[in-house]
Amino acid sequence: MKEYYSIGEFSKLTGVTQRALRYYDEKNLLKPSKISETGRRYYEEKDMIPLQQIISLKYLGFALEDIEPLLNEKKGDLQESLKFQRQLMIQKQEHLNQVIKAIDHAIEITAEGELDPRLLHFLIHSILNEKDHFDWMRDYFPEQTVNHVMERYDAKSLEVNKQTTLIIQKIKDIILTCEPDDSKLQDYIHELVTIVLDLLGDDFNLENLESIPLEEDTNFFASPFTEQEEAYLQKAMAIYLTQRGDIDGNDQ
Repeated sequence: MKEYYSIGEFSKLTGVTQRALRYYDEKNLLKPSKISETGRRYYEEKDMIPLQQIISLKYLGFALEDIEPLLNEKKGDLQESLKFQRQLMIQKQEHLNQVIKAIDHAIEITAEGELDPRLLHFLIHSILNEKDHFDWMRDYFPEQTVNHVMERYDAKSLEVNKQTTLIIQKIKDIILTCEPDDSKLQDYIHELVTIVLDLLGDDFNLENLESIPLEEDTNFFASPFTEQEEAYLQKAMAIYLTQRGDIDGNDQ
């Protein structure tokens, strides 16, 4: 076993070009174990561990400037390095699965007709951020409610996404051309509310939603509606809740 490998030998051993090795050196990602008085770079077999990490992290889509702190955080032996890479691979796999799910749902739903681009973005964004949205719910909703939503959504996510997306498209098609109390608009709102209540469960009071703050960060909660559409929808929703209260009161 050689103690040191020249940059050329190390390049052949690892399959990484000399140019890349020099670049990793310049970026402080992988320093040679030894530099001769004439400036020649030499590497040891232990240098393969961080090199493998660099290659894996690049494959996972990490920028080089983001790789250095990860390397410093995860210094260790080969087994620790492999476990760390496996963890990152699983995270990447989960993300890719969500991307595939979002595309599959979009394909299924657009087969019913064209979607407003803003609504299509909302659909894909919502699916990609499902986990973060459920984590947010745990801060504001009872645990029983969150569990019910997750259980119902897991069982029929495509059906829920398809129904809600198509109803929202119908709302967008008419919302600026009718009054907030228009019967068709009120029917669409009722369909949407019914889906939401089915997810939240019978024990949840719809009026409690008014006290739950929404994140100001639009990257967290995308909206399928323009500001003008949202203003109209708020008026229509207020009418719906009033009418619902009257109906519930008359039923008692």
